[in-house]
Amino acid sequence: MATLRQRREKWWFARIQWRDEYRQKREKEVPLRTTSEAVALGLLSEVNRAEKYIIKGTISDIYNYFPWLNEMGHSKVARFTLKDAITEWMNRRIKMGIRPKTLKINKLGLTHFTSMVGNSCPLEAVKTEHIDNFVDYLEDRSLSNTSINMHLRTIKAMFRYYWKRERLNKIPMIEQLKVEESPPIYITDDEFQAIMDLAWLDRFYKRVFYFYRETGLRLRETFISTLDGNWLDIPNLSKGKRPRSIELNKSLIEIYNELMTWHENCGLLDPGRHLSKKLKKSLRSIGASEDKRFHSLRHTFAVRRIVENVSIYKIQKMMGHISVTTTERYAKMELKRLKRDFPSISGAFQNPMKYALEDTQLEDTGEGKYSFVEDRMLN
Repeated sequence: MATLRQRREKWWFARIQWRDEYRQKREKEVPLRTTSEAVALGLLSEVNRAEKYIIKGTISDIYNYFPWLNEMGHSKVARFTLKDAITEWMNRRIKMGIRPKTLKINKLGLTHFTSMVGNSCPLEAVKTEHIDNFVDYLEDRSLSNTSINMHLRTIKAMFRYYWKRERLNKIPMIEQLKVEESPPIYITDDEFQAIMDLAWLDRFYKRVFYFYRETGLRLRETFISTLDGNWLDIPNLSKGKRPRSIELNKSLIEIYNELMTWHENCGLLDPGRHLSKKLKKSLRSIGASEDKRFHSLRHTFAVRRIVENVSIYKIQKMMGHISVTTTERYAKMELKRLKRDFPSISGAFQNPMKYALEDTQLEDTGEGKYSFVEDRMLN
């Protein structure tokens, strides 16, 4: 609380004292411009109401704030608005080296939020009611619960940033919406073989799809990786945010080199998108579910390792998951179904010749078809 102080036995001042983040003693005096103690006591209550804003720096110019100190005769508050908060927070995240894709997601969520609340709303004025209205706002735009939660995490991260720096007294309640966990969507042996049998699909793409199924790499991780002998080194620029290495066999090394040569010479603005669309077209050609896409090859890698009884912790490292909890979703799947979907590695052969192992490395069979090879990753 501010205290009264009289100078030269005449003029009264309100003195505010506090300690900063470095525990250094700080002091601010507000001239009350009166010689009357009774009047000074009345003005002191005004100073006390503004004390926390003076300490935070929200009120930096007391002569423009307190009416008895400015010619306008009313208070002017330097409000820290949502617009100010967003600008400062985003600039901070850029300096921290946050990935451009994450920054883009943050910006989208904050744009939605200010569209609903308003740019000029003071940061400290945002209440739980605003968050609830924000959720309704996003639901009205048909966003899924997963997308809404993503934007809520952005808002919460920004508020925590200012709360940790003592520029907010409290954070509004921000609760995540319930999202039903969906099982991994994979490509069965029969479906993969059907893709390999497509007459119109170029041999190159068949080899590439096989490469991704056998490595579990994310679509664009291949293009930022480097080959060191038999090891493919993936830097920490990918989604997992930590480097990892996987060992390739001879067949996979050949496909990797072929893919990288294509990447350097294809002339496409987004080679990854091109590969994704090619697989989607292939999946539609064989009548596969619309839910299946390029990332399904990564899921396929994981569930095949489950069928092979590979340790969940080993699968975690191979896939680059930060937490084993992410990997455990594959272990929750019904093993009976997986073994039926992957007879080539489970021993549950319906037709032994259909999944016969070959050393052709996806070479032409003479009839324009391919039989996918069971060359496994060396673990």
